[in-house]
Formats: sequence, C-alpha cells, structure tokens
Amino acid sequence: MQPDDDEPAEAQPAGDQPVGDTSRAAPSRRAFLRTAGIAAAGAAVGGVVGGVIGASVASHPEDEVEHETGEEYPPLPAPATPGFEHLIVLMYENRSFDNLLGYLYDEKTLPKGKHFDGLAFGEYSNPDPAGGVIPAHPYDGTTDFIMRQPSPDPGEAYPHVNTQLFGTVDPASNATAREHDMLPPFNAPPAGSEPRMQGFVRDYVDELRKDLRREPVADEYRRVMGSFTPEMLPVFSTLAKQFAVYDDWHCAVPSQTFCNRSFFNASTSHGYVTNGGAGGLKKWFDADNSSPTIFNRLEEAGVSWRVYFDDRQIISLTGFIHAPVLEPYWHTNFRTMTDFYKDVEEGTLPAYAFVEPRLLYDHNDMHPPGGPMTEVDVDGQVIVGGAISDVRAGDLLLHQVYSAVRSSRSAKGSNALNTMLLVTFDEHGGTYDHAVPGPATPPDASGPGEMGFAFDRLGLRVPAIAISAYTERNTIINEEMHHAAVVSTLVKKHKLKHLTNRDRGATTIDNAVNRRTPRQPGTWPDTHPQYLPANPEQQAPAPGDDDRPLSPPGIGLVGLLLARYGLPDDQTPRTYREAYEAVDRLGTGLFGSP
Repeated sequence: MQPDDDEPAEAQPAGDQPVGDTSRAAPSRRAFLRTAGIAAAGAAVGGVVGGVIGASVASHPEDEVEHETGEEYPPLPAPATPGFEHLIVLMYENRSFDNLLGYLYDEKTLPKGKHFDGLAFGEYSNPDPAGGVIPAHPYDGTTDFIMRQPSPDPGEAYPHVNTQLFGTVDPASNATAREHDMLPPFNAPPAGSEPRMQGFVRDYVDELRKDLRREPVADEYRRVMGSFTPEMLPVFSTLAKQFAVYDDWHCAVPSQTFCNRSFFNASTSHGYVTNGGAGGLKKWFDADNSSPTIFNRLEEAGVSWRVYFDDRQIISLTGFIHAPVLEPYWHTNFRTMTDFYKDVEEGTLPAYAFVEPRLLYDHNDMHPPGGPMTEVDVDGQVIVGGAISDVRAGDLLLHQVYSAVRSSRSAKGSNALNTMLLVTFDEHGGTYDHAVPGPATPPDASGPGEMGFAFDRLGLRVPAIAISAYTERNTIINEEMHHAAVVSTLVKKHKLKHLTNRDRGATTIDNAVNRRTPRQPGTWPDTHPQYLPANPEQQAPAPGDDDRPLSPPGIGLVGLLLARYGLPDDQTPRTYREAYEAVDRLGTGLFGSP
C-alpha cells in the first residue's frame, strides 16, 4: 500500500540553511575566509561523534513521514503537466553503488513486489590472498573510523579497474608499478573475457604494498569490500527510499574522474581514459578537446544553464575539463554555491544546473582519503591515509541542497514542484561492486583511444537518486542507465541535436516521473545528517599546515589550474597551503561575475 501523499511532515530543524556572503562578486581570499564557517554552521546538526556503529541494517525514523504544522510548507499550485522544468545535478566523487547503497534494502524492508540488486540479496566476495574469501560486508568500528573508509584510497585509473573487473595483471610488472609507469596492455584482459568482479582485493593489496612499503594485513585490505548501511548515511538513505533510487546506473568509462565527468556533459572524453596520462593535464586545454557540451547546445537554443561551484574553491572543475568550449561562459554561467542557494530561494534556477561539491580542501565530495600515506590513530583504530575525508560532509551537503529545494516557493519561477534533483557520482573509485558492467556504444568511429580502450564497455555502477514532486515513494528503477542519460533527457526535452552516438537513444531520467499529481513539499521527508566534526581546513592555513596533503580531486583541480597557465604537472601543489596560495594567486577572478 502506498503512503498517503497528503500526509504532512515535521517542520525543518533550525540551522539547516546555508549561511554566507550573498554578494555576486568574484571569489577571493576574503571570500574563502568569509565562507569558512559554512560547514561548521551545518555540522552541529545530528548525532554524536565517536560512537560505535554496528553491522546490522535497521530501519530508522527518517523513513516515515511525520506531521508538521503546515505553516512552513503551504501547498503550491500544481504545474500544468507532470515532470520537471528545472533539473539540478549534484555529482559527488568515487563511490560504487554497493559501497554507498548496497544495503539500502533487505528482505524485511524491501517493498512488496519490488526488486533491488543490493548486497543483502546474495552472497558476494573476493578471494583472500591469505586463503578463503573476504565477503562484502558493512563497515564496523567507531563512527569516525567508518566515515573515512576505505582508507587509503583504492586505485581508480583504467589499469586498476581492469584488474578489479577481470583479475588480470598484464604484464606482471604492473603489480608493482605506479600508474604512470604501467605498460601495455594496461591489465586489459584477452578478447572475449567476461568480468567476474573478483579482483578488487587483489588490486587493493598491490596498491597497499606500494603505499605502505610493507605487506598489508587483512584488516587493511578487507576495507575495499566494505559498505555503508542506511543508518550510517541517513540523508542519502532517506531520500533514496522516499523518492527514486536507480540500482543499475553505470558511469561512462571504467576509469577516472575527468573522463567520466566529461562524458556526463559531453557524451565523450575525446579519446582520453586518464586524468593526466602521457598527455599530462594540459591535454584538457588542447584544441582536440573541443567537442561541444550539453551546455553549448542549450546556449545555442536559448535555454538557460549554470554551473555552480563552492565559494571557497574559487575555480570550477567543469569549466576546466571543457575549457576550449566553455571558457567564453566562465564569467556569465559559472556561479558560486552562495548564488545557487539564492537562485533556489528566489525561483531563478536555470533549466539545467550542474553542482560541484567542494573538491579542493575541506572537501565534501565523499572521495576516499588520498595523498601521502600516514598512520593516524582515531578512537583506538589506526587509519592509514592522507587527506582528511569524511562522508558525513557529503551527507550534510545533500541535506542542505535538498532542504533548499524543498523550501523553494516561487509562484512564477523554479520551485519545489517543478524542479528535479538528481544525485549521482562520477565513478566507483575502486570501491567494490558486484554488478557486471555491460557493453557501451562508442561515442564515434575514431577507434581506440588512450591505453587502447575502445569505449565499448561501461564503467561500474554508481549511486543515483532522483528527487522530485512527481516521484513516488519507494521507487526502485531497475532499467540500465548510464552517464549519457542527462544529455539524452535535455536533448529530448528541448529538441536539441545529439552530441555523440553515446547519448543517441540513451534512456532518459523521465522514468523517475511516475505520478500524475505532485507530492506537496509538506509531505516530503525531513532529513537529519549526523554530527560532523570540524575540519581544520575550514580555516586559512596556519603554521603546521604546510604538509597536510590534498585529496586526489584537489590535486587534479589545482593541477588543471596550473595547466591553464602552461605550468608543468610536476609543479602541481600537493599540500593544503600550496594549493591555497596557488588558487588565490592564479584562480581569483577566472570564474563568476567579473
């Protein structure tokens, strides 16, 4: 039986809305300091730090819609037709579907008549190098320990993904080589091989040996098979259950961030299968990287679009990845998150809004810890990792974005009833997933690209959640989806020309619109993120911060900044202080209002 769509929900807790400067001036060092309290202001919401989280999957009160006074969410006029006029995409970093949502449902909680391809409905494992197997399992331990897993960061580049999927290491020297020293065929399997998803532990052990310079122990390498449970990430799990979750959404390329983010908005990565590789980061600024994006198509058709990036970050990853075709719009269509929340509140969202989390420092992108390996004791457990990473920061960001959309009340512009929020991830980031990726349509007929990859198979599953007034509770979409879905959706909706063969015929996200009448926002669920400990990177660098490492996305982003000025990759900042100074010196004024 479906829940009553008219049942109201509990009033929003105080302090959920983001705070910060509302000016539209270009970001600067002062903006960094002004907005440093944004994360801290939101972090005081929710539970208790340091408690032990068990391995069981339990229901939680956020799954039920509660009553409220009705004053905060008075009914909005229903749009003329079901669906959405405004689409927001919030794209996080480096989590597989199993890692984040694999335990969303079990046999007791799965709605009757529904199917969910999660970890609770089968037995999944990888071989243990010590003998036996390591099963897929929920993370266990103290909260702070769990929220930084897997630590250190698994391999995510093309050769690592080949090992993870096929169990192959070819040539054998690749097992001990760093990515830039790996040799052809880059662990690719023989033609006709079928992925068995049995190489995650093997690849992680090889990475740990290189990072730790010793033989890893089982408690370290078993983490790559770990997953979060619903109570660990209450915002993600609440919204996945109360709206629509896709259990077969795949990233575009079995490799890294830049290629997958490029495919998401351009339906191609221009033959690239690495972030840097032999061409270095400067390749993203070359003329060869001039294929149009969905943003260009929308611009040509007079349809509004914007890319939003964090105030403190100052520069946009999306703007750099597509620099040859998007640089003319860096000052007109790229805005900060302060502008985003203002646009949501005032009903001035564009038809397509692409939102970047904070990638550089104090990151809330959910990327696992990376950087120089160090051993840190957290609540009695040793964490081996580099940059500070906590998935609760990403859960909080989703709470803030969702709460803003739910509260939007414009009578003539964008509002809660005519806006869809799609939440997804760029790639799996080396974390375990049991579902075998299927074949893919190459974007064009140019043949194999970097490392000989033909772009004829998809990457792994990633989490994807669709949130809209026209989405029924407990919707589980089993249809195969991939990163061309949004381009295909916008092309269809606005009668645009397709970008490549990859998005031509790709399934659209219209399958998340499954109601004739909208759910008024007063019936939407409240979300309650856990307590988020303060991150020292909320402040400007202080003495002693000189050697705090950046996360991999941070290194990549500031590396692109240097590449934009023709500076070599080997000068890319690797620490918080170096990145802060480089972004302030070279990045201020590149994006946003001049």
